[in-house]
Order: sequence, then structure tokens, then C-alpha cells
Amino acid sequence: MPKRYYGIDDFLASQPVKKGRTLVVGSKCYGDKKDRRQCYDDAVGLDMEEGQGVDIVHDFEKPLSVDDGVFDHIDCCSVLEHVQRPWKMAENIESVMKPGSTVLLQVPYVWRVHNYPGDYWRFTIQSFDILFPNIKWLQRGYLMGNIYRKMPNSLHVDGKKYMQRSEATGFGVFVP
Repeated sequence: MPKRYYGIDDFLASQPVKKGRTLVVGSKCYGDKKDRRQCYDDAVGLDMEEGQGVDIVHDFEKPLSVDDGVFDHIDCCSVLEHVQRPWKMAENIESVMKPGSTVLLQVPYVWRVHNYPGDYWRFTIQSFDILFPNIKWLQRGYLMGNIYRKMPNSLHVDGKKYMQRSEATGFGVFVP
């Protein structure tokens, strides 16, 4: 039986998040988007544009300043698809993690195009190993609504198969 989570926050609550300073990547609140900094006691919001929820304006395809420090936990939900070179962003995320830091990653697998400012990529959970070679993934799968599965399932409509809207979701620990 697939595990039911009621969104990404419920998934996160079931994980051993490292307490301490958290970096929320892609923190700008668009429309009704929740301020993810509120999920943590000590959080810093980073985004490429100024706005509500943003403490640091930075293009994360470039290294973060050493003045901004290192982090115990990284929250990166629905961001990697918006950068032209996600491998650079992933490298920069790992560079600000302390050994033993944790990371929450969620990226579209099957999703509509949504430009903020661009929308370039879709990911499988296998891509996590390539993008984040120093993360030991404790859990990863696909979150479809409130159902978490190791592999996404198809919808059958009028005798045709369609992929269900889903996000590749993972939780891991930085082990350099």
C-alpha cells in the first residue's frame, strides 16, 4: 500500500531533519505560495528575485558568498526546473552544507509548464544521484497529490494511458 502524505510538509515531518540553520532555496512567495521559512525555527530565504519570503537575492547557479555561511538543512522545492544549469545549482547547494546536513528536494516529474522566469527541466529520482553525488538519499519517490510511491503510476482515461501529475521527492543526508 502506498504511503499517504498530505503534501510536502507532511512528507518532511516524517523525516529526520537536522535542526539548526536552514536555507530555503527558491523562497519567493508567488500568489498563494506558502512562505517555506515558516516550516523551520531558524531559516534564511534565498531567491533570484526580491519579494516576500526572500532574505538573500542570489542566482544560485553561482556560488554563495562565504559571508552567508553554511547550513544544517536545505529546503529546495520546485526550483531546479527553473535554472538553466541545474547541475551548477546542485553543486552550489552541496557547497553550503555541513557534513551531516539534511536536504529536502522536490522537483517536477510530470507537471505543466510554469515560467518563473523560465521552465527548463523535468526530473526522475535517478537524476538525484547525478546532480547530488554527496547526498545519501534516505527516501525518494514520487509524490502525486497526497500519495507517495516509489514509482509513479499511470491514469487510464477512455482506454488511453496518461502519466499522472507528480513530483520527484527526496530526503537525504550530506556525506562528503
